[in-house]
Amino acid sequence: MRRSALLTALALTAAAVTAVPAAADPPSSGYTLVFSDEFNGSAVDTSRWNYRTDVKAGSAQRPDNVSVGGGLMSIDLKAESPPLQGKDWSGGGLVSKKALRYGYYETRAKMPVAGGWHTSFWMQAGNGSTTFPAEQRTEIDVLEQDSVNQRTVHHGVITWKGSGVRGPYAPGITYDSGLDVKQWHTYGADWSETSVKFYIDGQLRHTVSYTPDQWTHDYLNIWLTSIAYPQTANGEGVAQFDYVRYWQKDYYLDNEGPAAYGYSESGGWHDSTVDGWNYTSPTRYATCHTAGNTATWRPKLGGAGSFQVYVWKIAHSGSDPNARYDVGHSAGTATKRVDGTAGASGWVSLGTYSFAAGESGYVKLTSSGVGCARADAAKFVRA
Repeated sequence: MRRSALLTALALTAAAVTAVPAAADPPSSGYTLVFSDEFNGSAVDTSRWNYRTDVKAGSAQRPDNVSVGGGLMSIDLKAESPPLQGKDWSGGGLVSKKALRYGYYETRAKMPVAGGWHTSFWMQAGNGSTTFPAEQRTEIDVLEQDSVNQRTVHHGVITWKGSGVRGPYAPGITYDSGLDVKQWHTYGADWSETSVKFYIDGQLRHTVSYTPDQWTHDYLNIWLTSIAYPQTANGEGVAQFDYVRYWQKDYYLDNEGPAAYGYSESGGWHDSTVDGWNYTSPTRYATCHTAGNTATWRPKLGGAGSFQVYVWKIAHSGSDPNARYDVGHSAGTATKRVDGTAGASGWVSLGTYSFAAGESGYVKLTSSGVGCARADAAKFVRA
């Protein structure tokens, strides 16, 4: 390439990045940034990302199609001759190794110009080797866009029972955004226990009621991908992402799995066959008719603030009718008694308190010596 042409190309690239609109960021205060990649390096950070490597729809997905440079992550969308794994086209993408739960997710992206490519910013459990892993429960499609359309986008939620078996819940919307999505735009989703709110350029576009059940409390990986779909692509192209970020506002702790980081016990505790609030979530019970057994949930709060504290009460005729819950907060300790034999299982509020950032706050359950104290989950919801 001649020097003048090279300088012109570099200037155009710099102008394109500079023209990217400002980030939208979370829709309200109280969120803490806990995961991000600004793609400012010169290569994919493989300590944080897996490549999408499945074969699906019209393309095979190749790690070589994914690159990082100039502050962007790019997915090259290519024709393959001879065919690659039986496909005439290849796409690709990245899948976060870290799995996350409720909070605000955002990326800034530019769709390919050529038709026939399906570009997505979405969350689901998995490592990129298949879109139908055994552990799939919730899929949240923050953005799905077919490049045959200049302005159409899709937002939605799908529940799964694992390995490609659909669950009972799949609300979503496909609509004319009114925007040229082949230019830079910001896409976000605020996922809570009761809803998913979808945003474009900081504007709320759609809300899905999220009714959690045994399937839908799982941790999700972030996917940034583009494949040939729904029909064969009609030209090569590139999908680009400027960054991806995740902010957390509420904190959920369990007695097992990824949310067990702040859970501890003292005394005698045993696995129970009584269900908890989460899919495949075993509950625990203290040695029955023995006082002084404790279970403690201690969150890692990303920022100071006021939080309403809940515990998941496991209603059972053999539960502790006078279980003690102590909430350690910035001003001291508050105590509440909960009758585990009454009513139905569900979240019980222990009150709203101020907490410092870090791990000084906690909820501690202590058995009364009557019945069997039962422990499963606690949550700290920013007030």
